[in-house]
Amino acid sequence: MEGYWIWLAFLALAVISLSIIQLEAGRNKRLLAGYRQMQMDVEQLQGRLREKEMKLDQLQRECANLLKLKSRSMDLEEELKKTKRSAEYNSSERLQYLESYLARQEQNPSAVFLGTFPPLRLHSIEDRLCRMLETARFEVVVVSPWIKRQTWNRVAAPLQKFFRRGGRLVVFMRGRESDYSSGMSDDIQDEVRRLGGELLFVRPLHAKIYMIDRKEAIVTSANLSQGGIDDNYEAGVWLNDPQVIHDICSYVDGLYRCRQN
Repeated sequence: MEGYWIWLAFLALAVISLSIIQLEAGRNKRLLAGYRQMQMDVEQLQGRLREKEMKLDQLQRECANLLKLKSRSMDLEEELKKTKRSAEYNSSERLQYLESYLARQEQNPSAVFLGTFPPLRLHSIEDRLCRMLETARFEVVVVSPWIKRQTWNRVAAPLQKFFRRGGRLVVFMRGRESDYSSGMSDDIQDEVRRLGGELLFVRPLHAKIYMIDRKEAIVTSANLSQGGIDDNYEAGVWLNDPQVIHDICSYVDGLYRCRQN
């Protein structure tokens, strides 16, 4: 009887041991499957990481290329500005204009009357000036004894585009303190400076001239002010006759020599 109980205990122990072994085997199998899944996940993550690193390297190369292109673009822009402000460029542009002028002089007028006449809502001086500024390529000359900031701002948009194209802006004014204090004119030095322009003072100035690229100009009675552009009865002439433009250029050069420091 005692042997029977020993055998039975041994059998129970064997069953328990076998169960434990099976449980461990199942657990190890699950752990192994989990480990393999983790390895696959890690490999996938490593693959994605390599792809990200490759994309990052490509972006860094592209960014470096863009910085080089930007630097080169800025250099080219400065070269273009210097070229457009050179005498050789001006002479070449004027020669090209003279050739085209001779080719079309029989078809187009060389002078057009302009006027500002509020009762008839006629504002052709400003209209023509804005069209000229939109097409300006290398030089804008404004000769106006009195300029009001509000009116200047009305032509600032095409002037900003002109400056971004590398053009040269020259503005002649009287620049008298009495003009500012009386409200006849405003000090627009900051506005002209922001456009990269040159503001020159000629105290006895009374002429009003707006010249574009040394090929067309408006000679008028109108200042660049609300009175000159909107309120007063003003008149002027738009012209592109080469000989007259040559004389206007000489006049402007004279103003430049007479400027006050």
